Amino acid sequence: MKKTRIAPLVVVVSLACLTWAGRVHAATNLVRNPGFEIPAAAKSPDGWSPLVIGAPAEFVVDAHSPHSGQASLRLRASEITRSYIESAPIAVAAGETLAVSAWVKSRDVPADKGTIIVIAAFAPDVGGPYQVSKVAVADRREDWQRLEGHVSVPAGAAVLRLRLGLSYSMGTLWWDDVRVEAAEPLVARVDVPEARLYPAQRSIPVVLLNRERVMGEVAVHVRLDKKPFAETVVLTGQPAQRIAVPVVIGARGKREVSVELRRPGSEAVVFASGLIGVTVPPPLTLGPLTPTHWAIEDGPPQFGGELEVALADAAGPPCELVVRVLDEEAEAVTTWSRTLNNDEWAGVMSFTMGVPDAGPGDYHVVVELRQATREPVTAEQPWTVIPRRAARTVLNADGFLEQDGRAVFPLGMFNNQARLAESAAAGFTIVHYYNAARVRSGQRPDDQRLKTAMDEAERHGMRCLLMVPLEYAFAGEWDAFRRRIRMFRNHPALLAWDEEEGVARGDMTPETLNEIRRILRVEDPHHPLMVGDSRDVIGRVSDRGRFFPVDSMDLGMWWWYPFPLRSQGGDALQGEEASAGMALPLPTFLTERTTDKPIWVGVQAYKKPGADGRYPTPTEYRAQAYLALIHGAEGLMWYGGSVTGGLFLKPEEGHWDDLRALVGELREQAPLWMAATAERPTVRPDGAPIAAVIKTTNDGRVLFCANESLATHDVQLIVPGLSELEEIVPVLYEERAVMVTDGVLRDTFGPLAVHVYALPLP
Repeated sequence: MKKTRIAPLVVVVSLACLTWAGRVHAATNLVRNPGFEIPAAAKSPDGWSPLVIGAPAEFVVDAHSPHSGQASLRLRASEITRSYIESAPIAVAAGETLAVSAWVKSRDVPADKGTIIVIAAFAPDVGGPYQVSKVAVADRREDWQRLEGHVSVPAGAAVLRLRLGLSYSMGTLWWDDVRVEAAEPLVARVDVPEARLYPAQRSIPVVLLNRERVMGEVAVHVRLDKKPFAETVVLTGQPAQRIAVPVVIGARGKREVSVELRRPGSEAVVFASGLIGVTVPPPLTLGPLTPTHWAIEDGPPQFGGELEVALADAAGPPCELVVRVLDEEAEAVTTWSRTLNNDEWAGVMSFTMGVPDAGPGDYHVVVELRQATREPVTAEQPWTVIPRRAARTVLNADGFLEQDGRAVFPLGMFNNQARLAESAAAGFTIVHYYNAARVRSGQRPDDQRLKTAMDEAERHGMRCLLMVPLEYAFAGEWDAFRRRIRMFRNHPALLAWDEEEGVARGDMTPETLNEIRRILRVEDPHHPLMVGDSRDVIGRVSDRGRFFPVDSMDLGMWWWYPFPLRSQGGDALQGEEASAGMALPLPTFLTERTTDKPIWVGVQAYKKPGADGRYPTPTEYRAQAYLALIHGAEGLMWYGGSVTGGLFLKPEEGHWDDLRALVGELREQAPLWMAATAERPTVRPDGAPIAAVIKTTNDGRVLFCANESLATHDVQLIVPGLSELEEIVPVLYEERAVMVTDGVLRDTFGPLAVHVYALPLP
C-alpha cells in the first residue's frame, strides 16, 4: 500500500500592529536581488528565472540601462508571447496584504496587443499549481514608470512568485527596483492538506513566518467551529517556525476553522482570521476504481482502488481492512484482507486486486474496516465487466465515429452537464465535460465527480468528449496523467479524448502534445484523440489551411464565433474570422483545409463581452450550423452551456428553445449528413453567396442551401438529375414548395436564410 501526501490549505494569523516587543516595524523587501545586481552562474540573475509560455523571448542583464544601481533586466520578444522574468519563491500566508512595485520602460510594444504587466502568482508550495492575480499594467512608454499595487494572499497559498513581463504582446522591456513588502512582520499559516482534517491527527500544524526574526512569546488560539484551543509559543527567531496546536477534531463533515493571535497573558485579540472551510471526511471513502469497467478481452479482470481512511484513534485493537467483490446476487466472488498499520489510520492508500473468476456483468466492490471495539465501517463502488465492443470507438471511412457498430452524428455543447436531460431529449448526442474533468497540478483530482457525470451521460444515452488531464501534462506529471486515462478508458460513455488550446496558448509545446498522443495510444488504443488546437503558438499560424497538428490527432476541431457580425480583423484564438460585417465570414480552417482528417466546428452559443455582445438569433443559429455542415464539418459543438456568457446562464435570452428545435432538425437529418456528398449544384448568378450541397441515401435525396450574406438574393439552382419537365419540390421545415422548370430550381434567400429541398431520386 502506498500513502499519498497532498498539498496544504493555508490559513493566516498575524500580529496586526506595527510593534513587537517595543520594536517598530519597517517594511522589508521580500524580493531576492530586486535590482538584478547579483550575477549567477546561469544566464539569469540570482533569484530570478525566465518563464516563457509561447513564443521565445530573450532575457539579459543590461548594464547600460538601469533605473538605479548598476543593472536592469531586459526582456525582448520579436513575436507575440507570454514571457516573464519570475522571482524566487517568497513565503506568504493567506489573508495578508502585500504591497508590490516595480519600475519598467518599454520600446516597440504594440498599442493594441496585450499588456506590460506585473502578476502575483500564488501556490500552496513551490511546485504549484499557481493561481494568478494582476497587480498592475504599464503604459507603452520609453521612459521609466513605476507600477504599484496591493494584493491579498488567497486561501491555500503559501508561496508567491512575482512575474514581470509581456502578456500576449511583443517588444522590449527593462525592469528594475522590484519590491514586495508585507504589512505584517509576523504571520502564520495553518498546514491542513487539501482542507481536510483527520481525527487521528489530534493537532493542527501552524507555520509562523517571522520576517524580522522577533524573539519572545505569542499565544495562538485556534477555533474549530466554536470550540477554542490555544498554545503559547516561544519564538525562536527562525524565519519559519512550525508548531502544533492540540485540538479535538470531533464531528465529521463540513467544519470551520478560525485563528486568533493574542499577546501572552492578555485576553485582548490582536488578530482574528476569517472563517476557513475544512472537511472532516467519513471514516472510510473508496474512490472510483481503475478502470471503472474491465473489458473481458483484456485478460483476467482486475482493478486498482484508492481508500481515504479517517479513523479516530490509532490506539486500541488492530484494525482489519477487508475487500469483497460481490456479484449481482450479492454473493462474494473474491475476498482479500490485511491489517492496517498505525500510520494508515489517516490519509490515502492504494491497493490492487485481481478477480479472475469475474465474467461479464455488474459487481459491487465493498471495503470494510473491522475492529473488535467498534462497528465496522464500509464504503463501496460499482464495477462492471463488459465486452470490448461496448468501450471502443473507431473512425469509419466517411470520417464519423462509430461505437459498438453504430455511427454517431456529433451534436454537442461544451459544458452542458447542467441540462443533460433536456439536451438528450432535444437530440444532442455529445456531452462535453470540462469542469467535471478538470485537474490541478500537484493535487488529487475529484474522480468521483467525473465518474458520476460519466454515469449520468450513459443513462441519458449520450457519449462523452472527455478532456484529458491537461494540467498534469503542462506540469509533466505523467504518472497522474496516466492514472486518469486508465481509470476512464473503458467507460461505455467515453466517445473520444479531447485536448484544447494547450499549444495555441503556449501552455505546452507540440512535443508535449505528441507525448499525450503517445500515452493515449499505449494506455487506451480503443478511443481516438480530438485535438482542438493549432500546430504552433496561435500567433505563428498564418496559413489556416494548415492550421491543425495533423500528425498528433485523429480528429480536429476549432472555433467559429462570428456574432454579432461586424467589421473586424481575425482573431483565431477567439474564433473570429476577418470580416467586413456584411456577410458571415466562413471558418477558413474548414473551408481551406488541407487535411482529410475529420474536422468538427465549435459554433457559437454564448454572449461575447462588450457593449454589443449578444447571443445569436434563431436565424443565426440555423445559418451557422448549416453552413458548417455544408462546407464539410463532420460534427458541431456549441459553445457553450455553463461557461462565461454561456447559453445556460440566460436560456430564454439565448434562445435555448430555438436551438433545441434546430438540433432536433439536424439529428433527424443525421443519415444524410453522414452519407457521401453527391455533386454540388450550380448556383446562378455566378458569385451569389449561396452555399449548397446534395446528400443522398437509399431513402431520398436532399439539397441543403444557406445564404452566407446579410443581403437578399434571388438565385437559380441547377441540380444534376432533375427532370427537364416541371416538378414540384417540397421545402422541408417550411410550409411551401417550389416549382422546378427545365431542371432549374428558383428561389429567394433572405439574409442568412437556410432552405432544405426534398429532391426526387434520379
